[in-house]
Amino acid sequence: MLAVLLISDWLPWTAGGILVSSIWIAISAARARKRSRAFSASALEMGLALEGGTWSDPRKAPHLNTTPFTKGSAKTFRNVMTGSSIGLHVSLFDYSYVVSDGRNSRTCAQTVASFSKTGMQLPEFQMGPKGLLQEFGDALFHANINFDSHADFSRRYQVRSFTQEKLVSCSLAEGLDPKQEWRLEGSEETLIVYRAGKRVKPEDLRVFLDETARLASSFLSLGNCKRLAA
Repeated sequence: MLAVLLISDWLPWTAGGILVSSIWIAISAARARKRSRAFSASALEMGLALEGGTWSDPRKAPHLNTTPFTKGSAKTFRNVMTGSSIGLHVSLFDYSYVVSDGRNSRTCAQTVASFSKTGMQLPEFQMGPKGLLQEFGDALFHANINFDSHADFSRRYQVRSFTQEKLVSCSLAEGLDPKQEWRLEGSEETLIVYRAGKRVKPEDLRVFLDETARLASSFLSLGNCKRLAA
């Protein structure tokens, strides 16, 4: 009898939890569909192709070998848009993953711009505002690069390289706004630009593309970009 009473007391809470979870899932799905429809309209306006949750042609997919794409779980790509900009193949997409310390977990979601070109060989590196770059896990065990010629840049930003090279762009060092908290990462044929934990509103995608293309162009400019011995 006691067991029956305990179960009868427990069932309403369980049913309520299931109901709340179901409502949240339904709301999240509706928001995702609304965002995808808005992305489709923005892609059309910008002359980009909306491909959904992956790249229709794997040969045109960017090389995503940097830390956000190799750590965590539940890695998800959404609203992949492809086209060209500044003479490079460009992809805009939403990317999320889950990180956990064993007791707590959180979802990191951001809108990412990637710029790729066949034959381009970037050293593997990460660049981001000081303090925020600390979450890059094993990046702590790799070389932190400082630039004596750009003391203010070195004070505000960290650059870490996973190779025996470091890549410097003077114009980028002068033009980065620390308030924007841009992160740039490179590996092989791909440069990615994003703000960690920031998803772009569909109506702001044009501005996002223009800003990231400007940063990519500055970083990859032959006139301002050079490799130095580490």
